[in-house]
Amino acid sequence: MASRRTLLWPLVTAALGVSALLIALPADWKQLPPGLPQISWPGLHLGLDLAGGTQLDFRISEEEIRKQLADVDAEIDRLQKSGGQVEEINLAQAQRQSIVDQRSNLVEAIRAVLERRINSLGVSEATITPSYFGDERHLLVECPGLVDVQECIKVVGKTIQLEFKEPMLEATAEYKGEVRSRAENALRRITESGSTLTKEGQDLGSQLGMAYQPGKTFFRDQIPKGLDGLWAAAPSPKGAPFGGKVVLRDGSVKQPKQNADGSVTEQEVAGIFLAEVLRGPTATGRTIVEANKAFAYLAKTEPGASTVHHEKTPLDAKIDARVAAALRSVTPGSLKQVQTDAVGRILFLSNFQHGGEQISASHILVSYAGASGAGADVTRTKEQALARATQLLGQARSGANFTQLAATQSDGESRKDGGKLGSFGRGIMAPTFEEAAFALTKVGDLTEPVETQFGYHVIRLDKALSVTPDIATYDELVISGTDAQARTEALAAKLQQGAVKSTEPAVTLSLLFFSLEPTGWKDTALDGKHFRSATVSLDGVTNIPVVQIAFDAEGGKMFQELTKRNTGKQIAIFVGGELISAPRVNEEIAGGMAVITGNGNFDEARQLAQDLNTGAIPAPIHLVGQYTVEATLGKAALRTSLMAALIGTVILMLYMIVAYRILGLMADIALLFYAVLLFAIFKLPLLLFSSNYIVLTLAGMAGTILSIGMAVDANVLVFERMKEELRKGKLVKSAIESSFKHSWPAIRDGNITALITCLILFSAGTSIIRGFAVTLGMGTLLSMFTAVTVTRWLLRRLAETKLAERPELFGVKR
Repeated sequence: MASRRTLLWPLVTAALGVSALLIALPADWKQLPPGLPQISWPGLHLGLDLAGGTQLDFRISEEEIRKQLADVDAEIDRLQKSGGQVEEINLAQAQRQSIVDQRSNLVEAIRAVLERRINSLGVSEATITPSYFGDERHLLVECPGLVDVQECIKVVGKTIQLEFKEPMLEATAEYKGEVRSRAENALRRITESGSTLTKEGQDLGSQLGMAYQPGKTFFRDQIPKGLDGLWAAAPSPKGAPFGGKVVLRDGSVKQPKQNADGSVTEQEVAGIFLAEVLRGPTATGRTIVEANKAFAYLAKTEPGASTVHHEKTPLDAKIDARVAAALRSVTPGSLKQVQTDAVGRILFLSNFQHGGEQISASHILVSYAGASGAGADVTRTKEQALARATQLLGQARSGANFTQLAATQSDGESRKDGGKLGSFGRGIMAPTFEEAAFALTKVGDLTEPVETQFGYHVIRLDKALSVTPDIATYDELVISGTDAQARTEALAAKLQQGAVKSTEPAVTLSLLFFSLEPTGWKDTALDGKHFRSATVSLDGVTNIPVVQIAFDAEGGKMFQELTKRNTGKQIAIFVGGELISAPRVNEEIAGGMAVITGNGNFDEARQLAQDLNTGAIPAPIHLVGQYTVEATLGKAALRTSLMAALIGTVILMLYMIVAYRILGLMADIALLFYAVLLFAIFKLPLLLFSSNYIVLTLAGMAGTILSIGMAVDANVLVFERMKEELRKGKLVKSAIESSFKHSWPAIRDGNITALITCLILFSAGTSIIRGFAVTLGMGTLLSMFTAVTVTRWLLRRLAETKLAERPELFGVKR
């Protein structure tokens, strides 16, 4: 039993880690070989400022709400003149007040519904702006470029609808019979009453458990199960593409399913198709999007062409200078054509790491009172510091041991290492220090005193300047032959235009799918047409806020029958296609009034009443304008930003290794864990099971990049403490535990402060500021896990190896 427990958590952790890695990896890296079913992996969701999109102008029509208000006023006047009952007059007056409140909050109420609708398209940072033109009230809605514009118009611009549904959880024989009957009735209307599959699809496709796909092209491996026989079926007669032969077939569709561990699998959903063949098997171009696959296809089909993949290849003397120059001139994700001798080459750069100049140096720092980092015991003036630095320089030039001088006379942290700074590149040190250090050419040369914000430095060159080569990962398509240059140019143009296609047979079908699997709820006849109003009141016994809903006479009868049929069950209330409430029915309810309980507080009850009233508002919205919005950050700029983030991360990782040696390597491994988990979280739905995702905007990317930099803060605190413990003579195991124990309060307080700041920004900021706050807050929480839990686990494993016996690897002198 103990051994099983010992293995359980490592196996679970490994499974979760592999799942997170597979989700975080780019989609191009996860393509299965041709012929195998492709898995639908979650991807990043880009906001409007990164993806561009379309701005839609919706006008709010108030004609019906004015008519309803006039009708209620007339009803109140009639009741008062005819001596109606007080209860009837009070109910009508309450209805009038509800309409007046709805009218005053009309723009905000509809804006909230539209925001939820556009969120359902995968965008959780929708921009919806109220606008006024004279007496007209408008809402400007921005649909991002990664969302189909027509789908955005269809979903956002539909008439706001309040719907009541009853539960349907099991696919009973009766339910399946009803679904089959609906499919057969639709087919009968097409074959006997002159309807078409297009009309039926438009009328029925938006209902629960149904889907309509007009004129979609399917390659052989994409045909839904059950429709294989249509591959050889005769298409609709020419001239009547949407009025041809429609057939009914049992089959199924594949639907992505989110598992509890975060992985995505496909599940079969059984159903019934109404299908029409618009075009039989026809040779159809299938665009090859991935560059490596396009290169492989061209290598097979173009004479004299071959392809080579280069993984992390140094661009040194072994690489043709023209190829290296071409790779340096583009950003990752770009194609570049280059001619070398009689051979043409097309290059696709996947990744690029810049090399650079490096030297190794030591220094003696003479600080002065007021300088950055100067200790409280430093009392010398700036002039005295310069004089002292000049004196030490003279001693070193006279033959004194520079290392001993640094160890005894330097004010810097490096004195414990004899002033040695190790290897570093440009951009690491202060500008004046860097300029003087890189000007030295001979090992052992000394500089004159160099001033920085820390004081005066005397610098010695320990290792001469060296240059590390650039490293590139790229694919190469080589074209040889007498006409290589012309063919290379033509193929490069095809690749740039996305015009590389394989030719495969495909059919074009129109499909209307009736699912035999229940969606959880089924429609009822009770909807917003029979709803009057929703108001907030307090329960007379418990004093808890409740929401009272009122129906008209016909709606009251429907509601009574609905509650009678579902006593002991839930009734779902949908507004704008979203589940607002699902109260449990305790008993049959008559009188056209219902009470929804279970609201946590008055604000929640008021919000629910607003949502219900919003669903019943007789104020249609009409699309009156559509304008293209260019992305504020184009694709090239986006790639550049991502490259900058990558370079910054690489520099950070190199710095951690230079500064903390093997401890820095452990921190870098933890940072990779952090990056994988962060990108996996960005791609997964919020809380794993919701339909909302984290949308990366420019502000969100800034928060992400900032959180990557902050992710090593905790490591720095722990490592510095650990080095102190090791200098005291403690064993590595003891130093690890002690450093984490004593560093935790500072780590905790710093991260809590950052989280409080994120909470304030999210609460008080706009959607842009909220995007920054969400990504930074999530990165902060995740960095606490990786920097503490992951790093500590790695260090504990390290302490069990022989490397723990070499303190110099931990930055501690023997």
